[in-house]
Amino acid sequence: MNLTGVFGAIVFLFPDLYRRFATVFLYERPESIEWNERFRSGIRAIGALYVFLAAKTYLERHNDT
Repeated sequence: MNLTGVFGAIVFLFPDLYRRFATVFLYERPESIEWNERFRSGIRAIGALYVFLAAKTYLERHNDT
């Protein structure tokens, strides 16, 4: 889950970097993809969710000891 939190933080802070990186790997013709601005907000929300889940898991693990 720590890796998920790191990934989420990167996606939250740098959504355009994620978009460029993911486009190359997910699409055969990445140059033909047109993104709208709502995509950036959605990606940031997913990144924030990943960070939240990682922090929650971390706290649950450390509160049990």
